[in-house]
Amino acid sequence: MNVLIIEDDADICYLYSIWLKEFDCDYVIARTVEDGLYEYHNSLKQNSANLNSFDLIVLDYDLPPKKDTSLSTKNGLYVAKEVLRLNRDQRIIFASAWPQKIFNEYMESLKCFIEILQKPFEKDLFIKMIQDTFVFDTLKKVVIDMRKNNVNPNEPTPESYVNLFELLWKLQKDTFDTPDN
Repeated sequence: MNVLIIEDDADICYLYSIWLKEFDCDYVIARTVEDGLYEYHNSLKQNSANLNSFDLIVLDYDLPPKKDTSLSTKNGLYVAKEVLRLNRDQRIIFASAWPQKIFNEYMESLKCFIEILQKPFEKDLFIKMIQDTFVFDTLKKVVIDMRKNNVNPNEPTPESYVNLFELLWKLQKDTFDTPDN
């Protein structure tokens, strides 16, 4: 698995690197908005035949840009928008202490579904989530079903935000909190 980590906290980056090495994952760590976008763009250039150059992006929501740049008002949400503009099927997991806030913002802004991992989390949950694509695959099926039923997934209603958040929470809980996991 090839993972792009975009996280500004050095301690969290260190943990990610230890965990990903332990499970033989390839990874790149970027610490700012610009560096994350650079790594993603660079991987697409090097791997032009395959848009999924990274199997997964783990993205911090409160991600700072470099100082004194045109991206000084941008954050992880901006990175997600740019990545999804280039590849709408890219798997992204937001790692944040504020999952409801992020969910509402990205649904309104990105108009698609992204997985969320609430900080703080333990290694086992992180590894299970990156290895298990059940939630991601289920969300892709939801979008396909919405389109088949002539419901535009890019224009969800406020009620559907709440329903979808509840579905995501249940899927994640059922997937990762079972006694046999």
